Amino acid sequence: MTFLFFSILTNAAIYIIFKWFDIKGIRVFEAIVFNYLTAFTLGLLMVDDLSTSVSTALQWPTWSWAGIGMGTFFISIFYTMAITAQRVGVSVATIASKMSLALVVVLFAITDPNEHIGWLKWTAIAFALAGVVFVSIQKDVKAFEWKMIGFPLIILLGGTLVDFSIAHFSTYPTNESEMDLYSCLPFLTSAVIGFTIIGIKFIKGNYQLRLREVLAGILLGCVNYGSIFFLVRVYNAGIWPKSTVLPLNNLSVVIVCAVFAVLFFKEKLSKLNIIGIAFSILSLILLLNC
Repeated sequence: MTFLFFSILTNAAIYIIFKWFDIKGIRVFEAIVFNYLTAFTLGLLMVDDLSTSVSTALQWPTWSWAGIGMGTFFISIFYTMAITAQRVGVSVATIASKMSLALVVVLFAITDPNEHIGWLKWTAIAFALAGVVFVSIQKDVKAFEWKMIGFPLIILLGGTLVDFSIAHFSTYPTNESEMDLYSCLPFLTSAVIGFTIIGIKFIKGNYQLRLREVLAGILLGCVNYGSIFFLVRVYNAGIWPKSTVLPLNNLSVVIVCAVFAVLFFKEKLSKLNIIGIAFSILSLILLLNC
């Protein structure tokens, strides 16, 4: 339960920090890149037997290549979310990213014989999706253009792949040190890709890296690493099935962010937003009793 609490807290903090970035005018991409470097560095410091774990990873067991491969999707999906928010609308981007929980639950049911998804859990998932949609609706949402459907689809499918992969491959490390290294490997790939893009911009000229983006990225990286570290621990604690953990985590993050936005960013919730929170709470209650 402690790991779930901190997973929810750190995941919610990511969205809150990005809201703060927007208020302070911090460039998101540069902050994201330094966030990945920070998260990877912090992850290495958390590995007890680093030399042995690295030697094992270099033999390319399943958890090693899976962790490195996920990093490609980490930064790609996040960048696509930014484009979607700018061209299609923030609400569409949010809905697409959270809708992945339904597809991930289906994948769990298909790939894991120990996962039993009865009518009560499907009802909870239905309430969860309704809650995510209603909470995400904003008054200033842009009219959706069907020609832009590709962007939210990429987020939906990519988010599903990332969420499922984190859970699925978390069972492959054989000890705590390997688990800690697995938790930070995706950040390494994302950092390499990000710094490559920054390097290309620098070579082309007229590019300036500001200290504020570096410091913002370090802050985000500490929180971001925690979000993966604690989520992996929740999956392996075995308290709930994996098909329950993800909806519990995502819905709780939505509720925490909504409450925080009202209390600290003075955002106002519409009637639809309140209905969405009610659906989310009902879904959480059902999931806890599945």
